[in-house]
Amino acid sequence: MMDLSATEQSGTPMQDPARLDNTSTANSEAEPKGAELRTAPRVGLLIRPAKLISPDHQFVCVIRDLSETGLSVCVFHALPDCGEYTIEFQNGDHIKAEVMWRDGDRMGLRFLERADLDRLIQSPSRFGKRPIRVELDCPAILAMPGRDFSVRICDISGQGAKIACDEHLMLASNVVLRATHLPSTRAKIRWRRNGAYGLVFEDTLQMSELARIVAAMQSVAL
Repeated sequence: MMDLSATEQSGTPMQDPARLDNTSTANSEAEPKGAELRTAPRVGLLIRPAKLISPDHQFVCVIRDLSETGLSVCVFHALPDCGEYTIEFQNGDHIKAEVMWRDGDRMGLRFLERADLDRLIQSPSRFGKRPIRVELDCPAILAMPGRDFSVRICDISGQGAKIACDEHLMLASNVVLRATHLPSTRAKIRWRRNGAYGLVFEDTLQMSELARIVAAMQSVAL
């Protein structure tokens, strides 16, 4: 998989996000011409996390090139065959897009509708830049001194996780979260709400590590 920092330093030219010159159809009145699509303002050399959502899975990716008509992303593992994804940005915005090309760990997608490029770049949100959370439903063990609890992981990010547990757990408790494909991870219970608990990890998961963990948890071959 691609080392993002090394790629950024290499200065490799960025590709058109969705190779839009290859997307025109015989009906030129119904679709914008290729030349028009190629001239869409484009922002390159981005390293911005996002989420790819298919009907069956959610994946972590990094946006590398962006325009009002599409984008290119870097992924950290093989993806199941899927022709269309919903892209979730850090501020919670969603855009549907179709896959136009794949090349190793890079993928180009074309938006089904033109997007507001300024909004995509600025990513306004009243919550600030929140970490990308991948929704899951995976069994796990929450270990505390003298006792282990069966829990379920509801979502996970590089900084923490939301779990569901039938037991009443004390806030600020130090715990260890363990699950298949997730190494033992030290955390602290930050919040509690209606049987759900928020954990903050002591050590942040790197994006590539998180991407592979959540893919494996969803039974995706890496």
